[in-house]
Amino acid sequence: MKITEIFQIIKHYNINRLKKYTLRALYFREKGAAAKVLELGEKNIQDLSDNEVRIKVLASSINPADFMFIEKQYRVKPEFPQIAGFEGAGTIIDNGGDENFPLNSIVAFRHKNIWAEFANIPKDKIILLPKNFPIEKAAQLSLNPLTAWALLEESNAHTNEWIVLSAASSTVSKLIIQFAKNKGINTIAIVRDFEQKEELLSLGANMVLISDNEIIEKQIRELGKTERIVSFLDAVGGDLASTIIKTISPGSKIIHYGLYSDQNVTYHNADIIFKNLTIQGFGIDGWQNNKSKTELKKIWTNIIHEIMNQDFKMEVSGKYSLKAFKQAIIESRNNKSGKILFWMN
Repeated sequence: MKITEIFQIIKHYNINRLKKYTLRALYFREKGAAAKVLELGEKNIQDLSDNEVRIKVLASSINPADFMFIEKQYRVKPEFPQIAGFEGAGTIIDNGGDENFPLNSIVAFRHKNIWAEFANIPKDKIILLPKNFPIEKAAQLSLNPLTAWALLEESNAHTNEWIVLSAASSTVSKLIIQFAKNKGINTIAIVRDFEQKEELLSLGANMVLISDNEIIEKQIRELGKTERIVSFLDAVGGDLASTIIKTISPGSKIIHYGLYSDQNVTYHNADIIFKNLTIQGFGIDGWQNNKSKTELKKIWTNIIHEIMNQDFKMEVSGKYSLKAFKQAIIESRNNKSGKILFWMN
């Protein structure tokens, strides 16, 4: 590296470290309904630590986890006053002189304090993206696609085998369907109504079923006579999961990863023993902790490659400024198709 380039890096580093950023952010002072407890205000961003980069946030998605954090119990505890938001995309404006994180790079990230104009993000939470990566997709990249990829990996499904998805109209399920299609894996999508049937079929689902226990039991038993159903990826629980466990193919794996139903899952020991079923819980952080950095880097490369394809769908149904947060929250609660984003681009 030339000496002039070194001086430029030092100059940029010192200027940005001395510069104070005032940011607008959505924060809350107590737990409660998001539309009531969230406030839009100005704050000074904290000093950048050595293991962080500073991001100009361009877009941030609204996810169920955000509402859990604001309204209920969540694994991450708020420190009041707490800036909301866990997932977003933006550009690096200060890398502290670390050339591994080039300035102006487009990045995705999952961390706290994201519903804001700027954010300091730990370097190990940064996903560097190609320059032409769509911001709409980048804002949704850090959480759901990795979860979908991991669940499909955990299913142990191979080409021409079948998996069953509950809550198939959810964002995660729509991603699983597309990843599965690209791998030649067949999917049964279970939904509460047929409102999104055509969309799910267009994404690659092979079969869409209404969550009527009698119908599902009959159709899955019938399919299992000729096809190998290897896994049930369950975001619901309750009676639906109980029915699937009773009817799924021998040797299959049941993976519980969601809590949409308040009902317990019930089964007889014979259903598990005589069919040699595996029942497993899944959390994305625990899954990541069992992967090496090299493995995760390869996985992210594959995910980014697939999502970059224009045929891969990650729909956005609304973009809102931070100022319009109440409307954004209402839309997110009622939305059944694409994501709602806070848009600062």
